[in-house]
Order: sequence, then structure tokens, then C-alpha cells
Amino acid sequence: MPSALLESLYVLDDLADDAGHDRILAEAERQGVQLNGILGEEMSPGEFAIAVQLEHAKIVRVAHDRTLYRKIKNYEEYQAKGNKQLTLKAAKAKRTDLEEELAPWFESKNRSRACEIYIYEEKDDLKFEITHGRPYRTDGSIDKKLKRSRVAYRPQKHDSVMYDTRTRVLKLNAQTAAEKDLYRKSIGKILFDDADYFPAGDIYTLAPLRKAKPTLALVAGVKSARMTEVWIQVNDEHGFVQTSRAHNLLAVAERHGTPNFAQGNIIRASFLIEYGNGGRPRKLELRPTNVAIYDRARDGEPAEAFMHANGFSKLPKP
Repeated sequence: MPSALLESLYVLDDLADDAGHDRILAEAERQGVQLNGILGEEMSPGEFAIAVQLEHAKIVRVAHDRTLYRKIKNYEEYQAKGNKQLTLKAAKAKRTDLEEELAPWFESKNRSRACEIYIYEEKDDLKFEITHGRPYRTDGSIDKKLKRSRVAYRPQKHDSVMYDTRTRVLKLNAQTAAEKDLYRKSIGKILFDDADYFPAGDIYTLAPLRKAKPTLALVAGVKSARMTEVWIQVNDEHGFVQTSRAHNLLAVAERHGTPNFAQGNIIRASFLIEYGNGGRPRKLELRPTNVAIYDRARDGEPAEAFMHANGFSKLPKP
């Protein structure tokens, strides 16, 4: 099968559900394209994606690119040390320079020089979708004659970088620590003329849980919240980490005195939050000093407000 056709089939399959259907509609509206002759027909999401692909391939491509980066991810965050402004226009003007800065590193790490960056804006975030190669791999296969063989190929890797223009925070999602450090330094160098423009530092803290009787403050957009998991590293020579889970850990600690939040260093905590926009409670996980895991596309503003209200975030309030 031609590689271009195979890639198109994968793209259409990724968009063949309700979320993909709505993403295509949103992208068509953003581009100002009227889907006349397609909307109103009785089509499944997969059929709808195929119909739009045939008439407006760019809409499907962009909708798919953005869908890849809307999944809940583990982002490391870095606060800018200056107040320089960055606009979408300025970022796009430097896109080629950034690709050329990254390509030699990928090549030196056996990932090929391939590097493509797509930049767009959503609300206050500038989003960078970085596609590059992974180390070569081979897989065993069986051909049409039922003979064993091997298929050799270089997989793609999609990394996500976001820059919050309100708080001037860089958020990185990549496979390895070296890749994250590469993006942190390269974006600082190319877009802000300073490779250390985003130095490592404290973004999140769980210190408020060490109070005598910690409670969780609610904010607009949050109907209820409870802590369901905590990791406490005991300060001894063995590096012992105690993991506790319960429906409501704060209630358990008040009743039984355990887990003891003052015993050691709280290195991770998870909360189940019921948001005002509906649905079942969703997870917010904090890993100081600079990792927060939650659905930014769906729960961004109330989750940020919740972290500020409880003293978990050291970022400037929006």
C-alpha cells in the first residue's frame, strides 16, 4: 500500500469518533470553510471524516494534528525569568530557525534530521507540535507467502510544547529528560535570545497539606474535591516511600492519624475533582516541583484556580 494512502487511513481512523467529528467542525469554522453538501447528511463520524477529506483535506489534516495534542499529558513546567512578549506571528517567523536548531541533536541521537514544527494558538497558549524520528526499529512479520521476515522502519514521535502568554510558563511533554532539556534551551535561545530563559525552579508545592488539619478550598467551577492518593518519602537512609490511597485521604488522616503528612516529604498527590461543566470527577495529579497532570483543554481554568486557592501553585495568578 502506498505510504501516503496508509497515512491518510490512519488519520481518518483517529478522527472516526464523536470527538473527531466535533474537532473537524471546529476547524472548519476556524478556517471559515462552509461544509455545504456534507453537513446534514446521515453519516457516521468516520464517513463524515472521509467526506471532508475528499473536499477539504487541509481541514482534516489540521484537525488531526491538533487532536494528537489534546490528550491528557504529563507536562514539566518552567517559569520565564523575564517579561518578553511572544506572539503567534513572531513564533511562526522563527519556526524554520527552531527546526534547524533541533535537527542536529536528533541526528546525533540516531533519530534522523527530520523535524517538523506546527505552531498555532488556543486561548492564551501558543502550541508547538514537534514531529521527529525515533531510533530505527525492526519487527518480525509474515508476508503474503506466509514466510517469516522482518520489517525495518523509523517510527515518528510527536512531542508537545506550550507557552502560556499570561503566566509566561513553558510546558514540555516529551519522551526523555534530554529531549525536554533540548526544547527548554532551544526555545529560549531561538525565541527569546537566551538559552536559559526558562530556568529550572519550583512551580508546584504540596506543603499546605502539612498543616495540622488540611482542608481543600473550592472555587468557581469546582463542585467538590477530595484527595485520593499521596506519596510520602520518609527522610531516612533507606529512601522509604509510603503510598496511601483512599476515597478521601484527608478524612482518613483526621480520623486515624495516618497517613501522617508531617512525617516526611510529600512528593506526589492526586485529587478527584467534580467540575461544574459536568461529567464524572476527573483526576488532578501534582508532582512537585514542576509537574501537573490534568485535562488542560477541558478543565484548565477551574483547575488552575483550585491549585492557587489551596496554595499548590506558585505561578502568578492570571
